[in-house]
Amino acid sequence: MPCPPASCPFLGLLLFAGLFALAQAAAPSLPSGLGPCDPLTPDYCGFPFPNSFFAKNDPSTSTGIRLNLTEQALPTDVFGEGINPSEWNDLDGFSVTPMITTYFADLSLANVPHHKDISLSLSSDSPTVLLDASTNEFIAHWCELDESNPNDPKQAFMMWPAQRLEGGHRYVVAYRNLAALSTGQPIAPSAAFQSLRDNTSSSDPDVNKRRDYFNANIFANLQSAGVQRDDLQLAFDFVTGSKSSVTGRLVHMRDDAFSRLPSGGPKYYIRRVHENPSNWTRRLIQGDFEVPLYLTNSRPGAHLVLGADGMPVYQGLTNVSFSVQVPNSAAENGTSGMMVQYGHGLFGSQSEIEQTYLQEMGYNYKWTLFATNWWGLSSADVPSIVLMMTFNNTDFGFVPDRSQQGVLNFMVLTKMMMGDFAKDPVVTFGDHGAYDASKRGYDGNSCGGIMGSTFMANTVDITRGTVGVPGAPFSLLLPRSLDFVDLYYVVKAKYGSAFDRMMLMITFQLLWDRSDPSGYMSHVTSDPLPNTPTHDILLHYNLGDAQVTWLGALTLGRSLDGVMFPNNPREDNEVIYGFKVVEGPVSSGAVVQGWTFDAPVVPQTNLPPSSKYDTHQCVRRDPRAQAQIDEFFTTGTISNHCDPSTGCIPLDPPIQLSGCPESDVVVGALVKPQVNAALLQWARDHS
Repeated sequence: MPCPPASCPFLGLLLFAGLFALAQAAAPSLPSGLGPCDPLTPDYCGFPFPNSFFAKNDPSTSTGIRLNLTEQALPTDVFGEGINPSEWNDLDGFSVTPMITTYFADLSLANVPHHKDISLSLSSDSPTVLLDASTNEFIAHWCELDESNPNDPKQAFMMWPAQRLEGGHRYVVAYRNLAALSTGQPIAPSAAFQSLRDNTSSSDPDVNKRRDYFNANIFANLQSAGVQRDDLQLAFDFVTGSKSSVTGRLVHMRDDAFSRLPSGGPKYYIRRVHENPSNWTRRLIQGDFEVPLYLTNSRPGAHLVLGADGMPVYQGLTNVSFSVQVPNSAAENGTSGMMVQYGHGLFGSQSEIEQTYLQEMGYNYKWTLFATNWWGLSSADVPSIVLMMTFNNTDFGFVPDRSQQGVLNFMVLTKMMMGDFAKDPVVTFGDHGAYDASKRGYDGNSCGGIMGSTFMANTVDITRGTVGVPGAPFSLLLPRSLDFVDLYYVVKAKYGSAFDRMMLMITFQLLWDRSDPSGYMSHVTSDPLPNTPTHDILLHYNLGDAQVTWLGALTLGRSLDGVMFPNNPREDNEVIYGFKVVEGPVSSGAVVQGWTFDAPVVPQTNLPPSSKYDTHQCVRRDPRAQAQIDEFFTTGTISNHCDPSTGCIPLDPPIQLSGCPESDVVVGALVKPQVNAALLQWARDHS
């Protein structure tokens, strides 16, 4: 009989790592002794990326490689300060949802697969190719030029996989028949790539040392897939990080932490009880609970403490704050409701459960809402993030590190609510408790939808979750988000090159995979993590969202293997790719449902929309969405609560965009003063 997660964490992880080491095909042996910059794209040291040029052989890893990034390949700021790649070079592969980036001067996008019709990338003559080297299968993707730096004449050319790639796999990237915008003529390959392609002589040792590798692997794979060598303008390959490397730390933390918890859940301390704070709420309870800590300390900016095996090491217990909100309906009618864990938005806090619409939902559906802060991306983390962005990008790793602890805090809070706390007098009314601890759900919006997707991949206690206006990966979301505008001022001040700015997003994402849904989203509804059940997910997204792009929601939804109901709204007449359309109801897996509130079409490039028509907070306030969530939590069934002949179009009368925001954190107001102060100090330090 299998042992429960709390009693066999280490056995599970050992089996996990061992099985993947055996199951994943080893990467072919890489050339050694290469220089700091790849000559295939001579305009920028770090391009193309991701790229096996920046990796080395390491038979001790699951993939057979380890990254070998050079400081020259990473961004260097206007004062010549770079990023130390040491932490990144511990990874056993590149991002599983990468921004595949290179540069072609004067590039026309006329024949390039766009997000509006991703299926074009699978055609036999697609000018851009992403190939799974183990199967020679074409992988769906879309491409764009960087428009986020309009004053820079050089635009990075990005390829985005339509969904998360397989961990520990080798992929081949190729470009062919790309044309110049000014002339319409084919773009010439770089001298280095032309020498490799045509087997002509070169004086560059970084070309000559790679001939055999390119011939035996890259060109051979492409030829087998029907991509002719003579047509190529650029090709390279890369290996993605293994499942154990990307997800193993958080799984280890969870299993180790659970093995340390008392049988009745973690200890808790009630600090304050607010009686009748509103017409909907009977009691708001605030306190602290004890959580096993794996960081150097409990303050923002802390890193994980790692053992010799690379796994996080227990550092003792720490107190973490929580809020529990009991509705009048659960206190008064003699029957228990359900417990619903809530995830707050970017740089917000657990107090978000006090918003009016959530109090109303709690009352209407008898939800006892409970929450804690997303360590790593809460209001308390803003100063450390601003300082890191301004002064020391090498220290970025604390963001995913602290975020992993934050996900663990959420899971331990679930244990608290299921344990002795469920019988505490503070949630007991007469002869019944406010909630039945066997009835559990998760609801999160914005960052709570993003990080909630990571939570849902790891939680062993909640199997039904709703993620509102989420997306992944962060490297796709941030340039398109109003929430990033002020922090992007820091990036623009520090890095004069548009290539450096994009490379910074790429570099961050390599570590972010360990907390971002990018690393976990294909393990939610299927292929679960060790000692973890599969989960069912309802994903809501808005057209016109100025904070989390719908493109990230679709990437997440495809990675969840989600389905859609008929007539899902489409942004700017796009062809929605990769979703099976069903009438419903759906009783397992993921449902992805888009909503329109008649906002203007958002920019179709990597620029944020106007805040004037932002729909970000609208769907959570739509009564159809609320009823759909409650039905899902109550019955396990996801039904279409919109008219299938029209999809989720505005109500009559419609929700007014101006009425959507309530008391959510205004990220700019929180971040901008700290950005200005940090930039001023940074300028003084370098004057």
